[in-house]
Amino acid sequence: MRRRACTLALLAATSLAAASPARSASPRVAALQLVLFQRGYYAGPFDGIAGLETRRATRHFQRRHHLAPDGVAGPRTRRKLGRWARHELGDRQLGRGRRGWDVAELQFLLRRSGIFVSIDGIFGPVTQAAVFGMQKGTGLKADGVVGPQTLAVLHRTRGRLFRLGVQADVRGQIDRWSRHYGVDSRLACALAWMESGHQPGVVSSTGAWGVFQIQPATWHYVEHVLADRRYPRNVEGQVRVGLLFLRHLLQSFGDTRKALAAWYTGPARVRRSGVGARGRWFAADVLAIRARC
Repeated sequence: MRRRACTLALLAATSLAAASPARSASPRVAALQLVLFQRGYYAGPFDGIAGLETRRATRHFQRRHHLAPDGVAGPRTRRKLGRWARHELGDRQLGRGRRGWDVAELQFLLRRSGIFVSIDGIFGPVTQAAVFGMQKGTGLKADGVVGPQTLAVLHRTRGRLFRLGVQADVRGQIDRWSRHYGVDSRLACALAWMESGHQPGVVSSTGAWGVFQIQPATWHYVEHVLADRRYPRNVEGQVRVGLLFLRHLLQSFGDTRKALAAWYTGPARVRRSGVGARGRWFAADVLAIRARC
């Protein structure tokens, strides 16, 4: 039920964006809403829309700080908001541990692109994992660090509605087949986000492809050993093969973190040497995103 609700929410967001271009939302306004909320002036949603409640809260803050109450967060108002509001998105590279206005703008753009991170202005593990998945899904170097190239993709409007529709289809397929195979749908959703940003057309330099970035040898193993049947190379087939392999790892290792590490670094490595640093990193990020799926 929860997965179906998330899928419907994505479709609703797509329809809303198509139907209401005049009410375009701004990451700057979302960051302003957050900082005003933090200081007790605003109690509305972080929707990026400069509506009556946002302007009223801004004017209230301005009057309390002896500024012209015009309801616009200009340079003087930003300075009064303090160090948290110093950096505009793009002023600096963003990575784990950064905090501030620009991080809130980034989080708003990530939400608009289909991943439900919290808008809190803190670049923590969920935001890092969200960036990582978005980068993989758009063909960028996946390092979890936000520089000019990542920002350019996030700001680009062309194709966003199409990507949201594709993501809704992917999440719907994950929900359906997770129930069928007895796999935690939120875990599968998070793993698929980390691997492809929920984009079925992604192909890596090593030949891994699809929603779960399955290597050809792994696909062959699932078809000939785990399932003894062939799967179509469409979204449904990608999801089914990925879920079957994930279920196999979960059953083999009996531990979610070990299974995720085995997915990322290989089962043989985990059996021989344990989870390791790379496996721990990947498992931690998938589990961070799991709470948002």
